[in-house]
Amino acid sequence: MSNDHPTDRDRPISGQAPTTDGAAAGRYPPGYDPVTHTYTPPTGPDGQPVYPPGYDPVTHTFKRPEPSSDAACPVDHEHLHEYRHVPPALDEVGDRRTMVVTGASRGIGHSIVRKFADEGWRIITISRHAFEGNRCPWEAGPEDHVQCDLGDREQIPLAMIDIKRRIGNGKLHALVNNAGISPKGPNGERLNSLTTPMMSWMQVFHVNLLAPIMLAKGMFEELKAGHGSIVNITSVVGSRVHPFAGTAYATSKAALTALTREMANDFAPHGIRVNAIAPGEIITDILSPGTEEKFLPLIPMRRLGRPEEVAELVHFLCSEASSYITGEQININGGQLL
Repeated sequence: MSNDHPTDRDRPISGQAPTTDGAAAGRYPPGYDPVTHTYTPPTGPDGQPVYPPGYDPVTHTFKRPEPSSDAACPVDHEHLHEYRHVPPALDEVGDRRTMVVTGASRGIGHSIVRKFADEGWRIITISRHAFEGNRCPWEAGPEDHVQCDLGDREQIPLAMIDIKRRIGNGKLHALVNNAGISPKGPNGERLNSLTTPMMSWMQVFHVNLLAPIMLAKGMFEELKAGHGSIVNITSVVGSRVHPFAGTAYATSKAALTALTREMANDFAPHGIRVNAIAPGEIITDILSPGTEEKFLPLIPMRRLGRPEEVAELVHFLCSEASSYITGEQININGGQLL
């Protein structure tokens, strides 16, 4: 299991903004359409957009950014190049390769960013956390970071405006849907089908399942222009009961596997490939206590996986080396399912 998934207790609560819409007074900002979930800010005398009080056009929230964490970076950068020494990765016509990755500030997502940065890609990161330059400063990190809570259906369309603005009229060569949540009980216990609150079900499915398809549809034209690759990070728990991962998380990952198959069929005629990676037990900074003791005897390779190993596989699926692979889910678990 990826384990790169904060609990609902850690999730930020979206703020509210004043609005002139009488039907939704006090909930939506001026210019926000609650039916289509699109946002068109008013234009001032200087021709520039005028945002409502408290709205941050960078983070797309009405709250102050979370404080930076002093946690140590889980990726070993000792043997990785500084980006400025790496030539840009170019596509077949000489355009800079660009990717969007969600859940980029921790664990597997963090390693994915480091791998693609090391390969010379331009990376647009999405995370509910603010960019933490003290943890891992890579090229254009703060400028190409979009802070967005993927569990908030009103934030994704707002963030999409910012993402598309950053891409411009260019191409998107890869979208990696890595973000996910797995809520726990009040004492950190696993939530099963009897104990999971309905609100948690909805939050989990919005982040783990709906956000990937919303992002893919929202950036369809850019992906089409770049003959892009979409990689969905699923999980080993999508195929069997897990002692730590909850029922909602497992069900959402199984659904994401099915969605990957459907998306591959729908996007292939447009030159876009869609695949999934199902990690097993991967070492991250929020690994569930007891994982190593419980699973090492069950894994033929007798070790847990490293996030860098998942990142290498993601890079392969976004490269020309996998140009005839689509609709597949690749397990990376040291033989855990054998």
